Amino acid sequence: MTERERLLEEFDDAYFALLMEGVANKEGEQLIALNEMLQDNPEAEVPESVDKRCLETIDRHFAKEQRRIGLRKAGKVLRLAAVIMGISVLLFTSAFALSEDFRLAALNLMLTVTEKYTQFDINNSDGNSVQASPNGNQAGSAYFQNAEINWIPEGFECIECIPDTRVRFGNEQGDYFTVRITPGSASVNVDTENPESLEHITINGNEGICTVKYGQVSITLADLENYLYIGVYSSSGISIETAKKIAENILIL
Repeated sequence: MTERERLLEEFDDAYFALLMEGVANKEGEQLIALNEMLQDNPEAEVPESVDKRCLETIDRHFAKEQRRIGLRKAGKVLRLAAVIMGISVLLFTSAFALSEDFRLAALNLMLTVTEKYTQFDINNSDGNSVQASPNGNQAGSAYFQNAEINWIPEGFECIECIPDTRVRFGNEQGDYFTVRITPGSASVNVDTENPESLEHITINGNEGICTVKYGQVSITLADLENYLYIGVYSSSGISIETAKKIAENILIL
């Protein structure tokens, strides 16, 4: 672009800007005059009844929004309270009253329920600990030195293993489940936020909870005698009964 072309282009832009400024000023003067005329004309005033109805509509809208926000907050509190009450009742009502062994075990197991999870804590007041089997994996299994998995559903095979921590099994359909054994020295968090179902279970004398969320089963047991946690976590293609049977056939050595 030559200098002349550049100057002509700038001139066109400046001329257009000046032209639009004149139009805007003229339109503004007309709007100001119209506003003054309406203010001086009593017949142009908005009727008080219409103004009142508008204000009432606005108030109702914001009141509805405030109620909706309040209901959402109250719902979260009520859901958390329901989970807390459900776990407390399931774990400590009939079992505590009828079983002396459970009363002693309950004193060594603390559950902390929050809005999103339930935390298991084992009180190791006796100083117990799990010892590895003296003969290593030969006395245990291919996955845990101190435990055996004595039943695996047909069609499943090991697809991942971290020795003495967890093992995952899967099948050709894409279903899977994980068995995890965790020392009692650490806490274990279980997702109990808005579960589809939650129940107290006792498997092989170990107390725990079984939850279902998005169709996935989660079983967490506290083995107070051996001072560890046993977990079975499955995909949505595995039933609660199958997950429980897997947990029932985990033998701690």
